[in-house]
Amino acid sequence: MRDIFSDLYNKVLSFFVSQGPHDETKGVAMNRLKTVLMQDRVGFSERAMQMLKEELVATISKYMEIDEEKFDLEINAAENSTVLNLAIPVTRAKTDEEIDEAIKEQAIKTQAKAQEIVEELEELIKERAAVLAGVSEEVRQEENEEEQQKDGQDNSAENEEIKDENNKVQNGKKSKVKEN
Repeated sequence: MRDIFSDLYNKVLSFFVSQGPHDETKGVAMNRLKTVLMQDRVGFSERAMQMLKEELVATISKYMEIDEEKFDLEINAAENSTVLNLAIPVTRAKTDEEIDEAIKEQAIKTQAKAQEIVEELEELIKERAAVLAGVSEEVRQEENEEEQQKDGQDNSAENEEIKDENNKVQNGKKSKVKEN
């Protein structure tokens, strides 16, 4: 089985091997091919690799300054195991104060994200409850419009009552003025 993968790798690699000034492009293509083959063997997607890399960078960056461009993450599959290899170029270690500040910033970001998720979940729960209650979105909108119209009519009636009272007050003042 290993020979099949090795042969396939060598055949595909031969398409990318060239003689000339394209060594950098060749290296990038070879790395991509290795990544694709490794992902196939391990069953780890490109998206999962990117997410893992981002989380590792975020976590390590709390404690050390690193060169993210040279950060290298590899997963290799052996016969009965999988090996995660990391190459993390460290620029410098952070001070305790810098670490504390980074942890506080992360906590604030986590709190904000949690609040965002809670709000999304509340909206989903409301929508799901409406569906389960047999109330469609259209019915809810119609009810809201009816309430707004009713409120508008109530406001109109209240406005009329206020106008009538104002007229009565003004008429009363006019009659008092005439009496005097």
